[in-house]
Amino acid sequence: MYRLINYFFGFIVIYLFILEAGMNDHAMIIIGLTLSVFVAFITFFGNWITLDATKAVIILGTIVLGFGGWMLALAVILFFATGSLLTRKKRVLGITDRFKRNIPLHLQKRRDGYQVWANGFWLAVFCLGWFLLSADAFLIAAFVTLATATADTWATEVGTVKPGKTVSIITFNQVDAGTDGGVSMKGTAAAISGALIISMVVYFLNFPNSNAVFFLVFVLGIVGCFIDSIIGAILNRKGLTINKPADYSGSQESFTNSFVNWASTGISGLLALFLTQIVL
Repeated sequence: MYRLINYFFGFIVIYLFILEAGMNDHAMIIIGLTLSVFVAFITFFGNWITLDATKAVIILGTIVLGFGGWMLALAVILFFATGSLLTRKKRVLGITDRFKRNIPLHLQKRRDGYQVWANGFWLAVFCLGWFLLSADAFLIAAFVTLATATADTWATEVGTVKPGKTVSIITFNQVDAGTDGGVSMKGTAAAISGALIISMVVYFLNFPNSNAVFFLVFVLGIVGCFIDSIIGAILNRKGLTINKPADYSGSQESFTNSFVNWASTGISGLLALFLTQIVL
């Protein structure tokens, strides 16, 4: 499935490059492609992503920098770098996500193509929307998807290390750390910090009302993280799973987690599109 997503976005990039982009856009797209190839293979040889994921990283990176600009690319780097460092720190302590315990250690360290698009699909959509329509709402929505993904990643990676009391977000009953829909004070604080670091990047952009944009990205990033927890809790409570594709090598639970990430970033981004029409 994720290969079809690669083809879909790859075709759009080629189409826009040939038929819609101007000279300055051509330069940015080429720079985005060049840097994305470099980053993809550095992260592959650094055991951060799988070989298949390099294609998704190259396409997504080209879209983000080529169509979204330097500041959005910086926000993506902050998300990926901090998330990967927190994940590695957790594994140094011997803590493994529940849905990865049956996966070999060398594969646990790497993000696959599904995980790249789980957090990057809506980011790419909103980047392309901003390029085609020149509406700030789409760029703001792109930042919101990143704030959501960062908040969720920080909450998971920090919240499962000596978390203290963890409760279900829908029943408030105590659950084990790492349970879908489980929240803790430590994880919530990490989520707020993750959303904050992404929302601060918007101050470097020339939005007419930068304070309002900052507040919107920050709040919706946290809201998106809680939406992720709610969706995960509902699926877990009802015993529902999202059937994984035949080419997915991970566990069923891991694919369901990727689907929840995709859904929460999409919902928060669409909320941003709606709210910018009211707030800004």
